[in-house]
Amino acid sequence: MRKITFLLFIFSTLCFSQTTYTIDWENGVNGEDASLTIDVGDMVTWTWTNSAPHTVTSLSGSQETFDSGTLTGVGQTFSYTFDEEGINNYQCDVHPGSMLGTITVVDNLKTEEYFVRNIKLYPNPATDVLNVFSLHQLSSYKIFNSLGQLVIQQNVSTQNLKLDLAAYTSGIYFIQLNSDENQKSFKFLVK
Repeated sequence: MRKITFLLFIFSTLCFSQTTYTIDWENGVNGEDASLTIDVGDMVTWTWTNSAPHTVTSLSGSQETFDSGTLTGVGQTFSYTFDEEGINNYQCDVHPGSMLGTITVVDNLKTEEYFVRNIKLYPNPATDVLNVFSLHQLSSYKIFNSLGQLVIQQNVSTQNLKLDLAAYTSGIYFIQLNSDENQKSFKFLVK
């Protein structure tokens, strides 16, 4: 009997593994900072990072309905597990114009697709700085110019990069981002 219970535990862990994502929730958090692409069964936790009152409330037309109610204080949290594939637009009802985002839920998101969907480059076009945000831990990056020549290569261990572009000439560049399992190139412009 123990063997069957153990096998069921292993099976359920492999088939129904859940990832939890955290969004720091305060005035002015919106757009890319408040948006994620996740897999069915994943959980999002919003953490209040200021003392103002806030809500996390799904908007009409969202795939799922959720509402934190009004919570006040640094460290307050609201968590929700998304069980259905679809688009979930949400906002803070106390600050609707400045606190909003979208949780996109997909079924069986492939690791490479998940890696690509959860990388943000901004601003693009860039002038002095290019910010890279990833939900995955990045292990290295390479930047190539439009002729395919390697401009820089760095090993890193971070989810966020702030790249100094002050010495770059105007033009098209490509950044190749690597995690332990995935690699993808993105185009960016330097003005």
